[in-house]
Amino acid sequence: MYHHSTQDKRTALAALLRAGYSQRNAAKELGINQSSISRELDRNTEEGASYHATHADTLATQRRAESKEAYRKIEHHPALAERIASRLNPLVSPEVIAHDEGVCHETIYAWIYRSRPDLKTQLPQRGKKRRRYGSKRSTKQGWTRDVRSITLRPAGADNRSRTGHFEGDTVRGTRGALLTLTDRKSRYEQAIILPGERCDPVHAALTAHREELSARSFTFDRGSAFSLWRMIERDTQTKVYFADPRAPWQRGTNENTNGRLRRVFPKGFDFSTITQRDVDRVVWMMNHTKRKCLTWRTPCEVFRG
Repeated sequence: MYHHSTQDKRTALAALLRAGYSQRNAAKELGINQSSISRELDRNTEEGASYHATHADTLATQRRAESKEAYRKIEHHPALAERIASRLNPLVSPEVIAHDEGVCHETIYAWIYRSRPDLKTQLPQRGKKRRRYGSKRSTKQGWTRDVRSITLRPAGADNRSRTGHFEGDTVRGTRGALLTLTDRKSRYEQAIILPGERCDPVHAALTAHREELSARSFTFDRGSAFSLWRMIERDTQTKVYFADPRAPWQRGTNENTNGRLRRVFPKGFDFSTITQRDVDRVVWMMNHTKRKCLTWRTPCEVFRG
């Protein structure tokens, strides 16, 4: 089956190839056909160079934009374009104009978004998309399709009876980011400075700290930073679970702790100006401050106890 790669999937593919995966094994990890991997590499890799996700995505976007340039009806008929532009009005939909001009209304919309974005204000919804009332968003495909749901998490994580069950997320800055991990029972915090929110540094950081954390499980949101979750499971020997889409309250412990970190590192903070030692000082204070929810014990006492 023919498969179009997305930016997230290209990022994951590049990471797998750098890790030494063959095309066949990379296709298995990503849940797609090996021919899709081969086609992606042939099209979007420069001769004599390695595969880079950002460069591949740029080439694919450029190629798609140029693919039908010779067949664009409105761009090649200035008189038609002028008539459509003169009739556009929030009270006159492109569908009405399309009926009179003998073109498809989707062709008019595509022309506006592609060549005349200044005309978006003349559209009925000002160029904004909306869902039909009562409808649901379509299920997200790609790497999130086969993830392990939070509903399958062990009881020790849900009822906070055992330490070692961590919730995780990334805290973004103008440059760099933090990978934050919060133990559900003890509220013990670990924060690791990263060069960015990409999946490679997240996987490397979790693998490097596996002995220190002795984690029993990880629960993440569905951000692309955790798209290498299978490799995380393999290299940390720890099962990974994912919260439902748009449900941050399912990881409330970590969200609350991220809010406390934001008191020191507010939104827009440049993490490239500090070191891991600076982050460790802040986290040490959090882990050695008594908490009411822990009956006035510290997170470190409960976690190590």
